[in-house]
Amino acid sequence: MTTLERRFAEVPGHWQVPGHFKINHSHGIRVGDTIYVGGQEDLDADGNVNNPGDIVAQCKNVMESLKRVIESLGGTMGDVVQFNTFYAGELSYEEWQRTYDIRFSYFPAPGPTATGILIGEELNLPGIRVEVNAVAIVGSAATRVEAFDGGTHATLDVPVAGESPNA
Repeated sequence: MTTLERRFAEVPGHWQVPGHFKINHSHGIRVGDTIYVGGQEDLDADGNVNNPGDIVAQCKNVMESLKRVIESLGGTMGDVVQFNTFYAGELSYEEWQRTYDIRFSYFPAPGPTATGILIGEELNLPGIRVEVNAVAIVGSAATRVEAFDGGTHATLDVPVAGESPNA
């Protein structure tokens, strides 16, 4: 029987859940070559909401949080294979497009699979408009993109276990 090691993200200064309730979870866990990142929000180190209501500013900060967690576990944003975004409140087309452009600027084309979910008025704290989570497979980042025509296809060199990356 193979036992896979679990590593937990350790990101100095990364936000914690506000002190009014107790939880026991990690921002990210790596099991084997797979990284799971829990919901990232725009919070300071004490769990206070940054940029209340400003979905664009929050989006930039949650993507930086996501990146820090993934990198703390030995991955890169190019290793992300699945990505979810949760939105709170009304979302105009312009806000959606701006946040989409910010989020996908963090990934090499064509980017991971993605799902956007509109939650309603609020996420878990007043003022939070966006939250993201992701799954990454370390070592799966494309090393070369030959062609990408806006969404229909891409030719990627992706290292596969047991194969030389130059094969």
